[in-house]
Amino acid sequence: MTDLAEEDPFEAYRAASRPFPVGERFWIEPGEVSDRPPPAGRIALRLPASRAFGTGHHESTRLALLALEEVPLEGRRLLDVGTGSGIVALAAAALGAALAIGFDSDPEAVFVARENLRRHAFGARVRLAACSAEAVTGSFPIVVANLLPEELLPMRAAIFARVAAKGIAIVSGIPSDREGEVVSKLRARRWTLVGCRRENGWTCVTLERA
Repeated sequence: MTDLAEEDPFEAYRAASRPFPVGERFWIEPGEVSDRPPPAGRIALRLPASRAFGTGHHESTRLALLALEEVPLEGRRLLDVGTGSGIVALAAAALGAALAIGFDSDPEAVFVARENLRRHAFGARVRLAACSAEAVTGSFPIVVANLLPEELLPMRAAIFARVAAKGIAIVSGIPSDREGEVVSKLRARRWTLVGCRRENGWTCVTLERA
């Protein structure tokens, strides 16, 4: 039996992709890796398209990055739930987070994210793990979860338990037609809705813990 080389379904996409800006600070490169400098004032996130979610093209990822730009990150710790390609954790480190911890239940996603870390000097401030939300310990001033409601809601208690007192949770990946339902399930007396962004049928909310 002859072994055939497995085709890379993302090869053509990477070849055709062009870098693009997100928010005020980021310059996303989803194509083949290059060493070209980003435009002045922007930070390059080099994340070649792969099976791991998170090249910055999807509205939910962009909304999470926009919300992240509004948070004081310098010297703080962040937890990235369902890290995928590692884009949120890398963005947090790029903005000055002392440590960003990303985890995902998909080992392949964590493998891809580790490859992405090596492309960025600030990737040294990111740690990754393949595990469940229940396996994560400690508390974080900032927790980000870019997940569909079907993934988010069953583990919301485990995720929100990791948010430190007076910390914030950024939750993206909410379809706009389910915004009211999902936000009502996330909020409680000790949580305040302090931010909401919408784009093309997707919603991202920022909640603050009392």
